[in-house]
Amino acid sequence: MSNIVYVGGQKGGTTKSTTGHLLCLGAILMKQPAAYVLTDPNRQLKPEGRPYGVIDGRDPSKLAQIIVASRNMENGWLVIDGGGNRPDFDRAMAAEADLCLLPFRDSEEDLEAVALDLKAIPTAWAWPSAWPTNKQARVHSAQPLIDALSGAFPSRIIIPPMYFVNSAKELLGASLDNPSTPVRNAARRAFEVMKAHYKARFALEITV
Repeated sequence: MSNIVYVGGQKGGTTKSTTGHLLCLGAILMKQPAAYVLTDPNRQLKPEGRPYGVIDGRDPSKLAQIIVASRNMENGWLVIDGGGNRPDFDRAMAAEADLCLLPFRDSEEDLEAVALDLKAIPTAWAWPSAWPTNKQARVHSAQPLIDALSGAFPSRIIIPPMYFVNSAKELLGASLDNPSTPVRNAARRAFEVMKAHYKARFALEITV
């Protein structure tokens, strides 16, 4: 079956879409099949010029068919982008997915929102996203946010963070036929971190 990854969270602007596309690109670069699923009814589908599949899941019945079909596939990754401000949808999709990711950025507002989501979705994992690369910023402002969240939700924060790379314009553009080297590198790193966490999570479930 395909590995189903849901990228959600109630707050907008936390890089959910960027993360979804980044993971799909990373999978393709690592020679693994991948498809991105758009579910936000307020956004347009942009399937052209991408090395991975882009599927329209904005209609709930079609989304259900996509999930069922993915369960019958032998391999690959199905990455579902939840969009923002749909907490009921987040909970329902988290129950369907093999892994639920909640990206959050380095702000108190994002920290508060992702904490609420972690409470509402016990199986979800928070992932620091677009994280500062400047050492001083990480130490003095960003790292305390991770520490606070880790204290409240032990072992539910994915580390390392997805560090900032100017990728949104490329990943969310009309085409992605020739990603830049920084975006390719970021995609590989993000996919490898996610995949390692995915494997560790299921290994833990088997041993418990």
